[in-house]
Amino acid sequence: MSHKGFLFSLASVAIMGISGQQTWAITDSERETKAVMNQVYESYINIVPFIYSNVDLDKKNSEVLLGHLNNISEAFKKAKHVDMLQIPGFKPSLDTINIHLKETIDSLNAKNTIFAKARLQAMTSLCMNCHGQIGESVAKNAFGESLYKVNRQGFASDFEYANYLFLVRRYTEAQTFYDRTLSDALAKNQKGSEGQILDDKVVNGEIFSSLRRLLAINVKISFKPEKAIKILEKYQANKSLSKLTRNDVDSWLNGLKLVKNLKLNKFTTAKSFIDTYLTKFENDKEALVTGKEDITLLMASGFLSKYLSEKKATDETPEILYWLSIAERRLSHSYFFSLSDLYLKECIAQFPASPWAKKCFAEYEEALTFGYTGSGGTEIPREEKRELDRLRSLIK
Repeated sequence: MSHKGFLFSLASVAIMGISGQQTWAITDSERETKAVMNQVYESYINIVPFIYSNVDLDKKNSEVLLGHLNNISEAFKKAKHVDMLQIPGFKPSLDTINIHLKETIDSLNAKNTIFAKARLQAMTSLCMNCHGQIGESVAKNAFGESLYKVNRQGFASDFEYANYLFLVRRYTEAQTFYDRTLSDALAKNQKGSEGQILDDKVVNGEIFSSLRRLLAINVKISFKPEKAIKILEKYQANKSLSKLTRNDVDSWLNGLKLVKNLKLNKFTTAKSFIDTYLTKFENDKEALVTGKEDITLLMASGFLSKYLSEKKATDETPEILYWLSIAERRLSHSYFFSLSDLYLKECIAQFPASPWAKKCFAEYEEALTFGYTGSGGTEIPREEKRELDRLRSLIK
């Protein structure tokens, strides 16, 4: 793989994609962003082998990796002073990457190399989330020619290459390679001792992940439910799909058919979208647990995150942050970070006088309490209790 091309693509997205400006109209804020991302680029290019190959994290390599991670961490800390990266649509992702980098560095310093390697791989999810907010018109100006010199030969599998293409917004090609991944994986799918196909999420994660990414491309990123239906119906009939994954596919198809004729551009405000699709869940969040509303949440995540990244903060913003948190809580599965929590904290910290700040705090407190003790709240760590007190004190 051309590491230089890979990192150029990341820097291009952050430098040009976030701004929404043409590449020849550079503002002071964009110059500051470019300076930050250039620093990230210089070090990130050197950690790619640690993410995409089995480089041994011995003492020497760990020290090299630590140096590059510290440089990246310092660059992202500088980004806190860049106006462009402080808008509500991107700030939670920036805050999350800063925390994630610190904890990755801590893991390396503690010689917990397995955990550190897992954290490096999880960084891709953060990048994908942020890049998925960039509009198509912006993305056309976001990438240079060197991006297209990166080809399949540099990757160990079609799945890894599909993830790279997804990351740099080459979605048409990404779909081709996710399709190849699914065809190969389903052909090799193992069967259990009783002849039942094993759970794709556990035994062959590429199957479930590829289906989820195809769904994200055609629902969250470019809202094309009819295309998503055709893709899922193709795999729904495949006998090598596990029963559990087939159940998910059936549920997704049911949700897609309800919105297949919807035109998202009819919603001129976030409020009108929220009132139509989300408000009904405010007092019935249990309905979201079953997965039957995943298509609604995926559609909401795409619409609201793009709306937030393209608009200045308004009275709608805290409500948008609240519902993005609800969507991310259900849709995002990472052991290492919670964008859902970051959206809620942003809601409270930036809009403490809004009625939604109280709702964001209640949601954050409930999730934290349940996460540690189920419901009793008796085992919450001291530092988490201090954070709760801090957030509570902000609300006006």
